Amino acid sequence: MVKGTTSACFEFELDEKVLDNMELVDAVAESEENPTAVSQVCLLLLGKAQRRRLYDHLRTPDGRVPVEQVTASVVEIFNACGRPGKN
Repeated sequence: MVKGTTSACFEFELDEKVLDNMELVDAVAESEENPTAVSQVCLLLLGKAQRRRLYDHLRTPDGRVPVEQVTASVVEIFNACGRPGKN
């Protein structure tokens, strides 16, 4: 289990097994050419409920969820997965 907190103060928890998913690898590769694939990366990495929590956490007062902040959070979460046991 990987637990951590992003620099935006989003607390996450995920099973390392989610990383062993070719569909996640495909979505990450797709996101390099197509920024809309970040949504699928979030879903595969965090699951539906935790993705919703991330979006709500990053939501601006006018109701938007900034793509750049979501992407930065996903990168931080991936980086945390490379350091098991650290927050």
